[in-house]
Amino acid sequence: MSEEYETAKKKKQALDGLLDTGKISQSTYDLFNTEIAEAVTDIEKQQKALLQKMDAKMCELEEQIKTLEILLANFEIQHVTGEVDEEVYQREINVISIGLETSRQELEAIRSATDQLLGGNVSIRQPTESFEAAEKQAKPTMEYVEVYETQATENQQEKPEVAAESKPAEPACEHEEKQGA
Repeated sequence: MSEEYETAKKKKQALDGLLDTGKISQSTYDLFNTEIAEAVTDIEKQQKALLQKMDAKMCELEEQIKTLEILLANFEIQHVTGEVDEEVYQREINVISIGLETSRQELEAIRSATDQLLGGNVSIRQPTESFEAAEKQAKPTMEYVEVYETQATENQQEKPEVAAESKPAEPACEHEEKQGA
């Protein structure tokens, strides 16, 4: 898209040069100028749609990171209190850590691509501020941790593999609501 946009700008400059030097008439200029303007509009629409998809994906990844961080904290707490044995703890912490690292890398890659797409000048949102606000909402209270631990312990007693799969409900993504408004 960036290349198409740059090409359209070059075409516009060349067209302006042709008109300025008198090599083409105003009507010919208007014809080509309309085509170039339509192409630019299409590129801008595609760019906006892509940015919205990228923003939604960043939001999804931020929610995923929050959930994984909560799970990590929960396993750490359960390990310290002796509720989870060392083997389960190591296995789960390893899986969660890999998931966290992968999600963080993907989030950073999308942020970089967004910055590149926008030329680094503008952002569709402030990821750091939004993420910090989302983190504050995601910090588990002791009541939440106790309920979650009880749930995880019950699941583990019933079926050990279910405990690893259980996770808190994902809150709605604020970023999409703000962007739609």
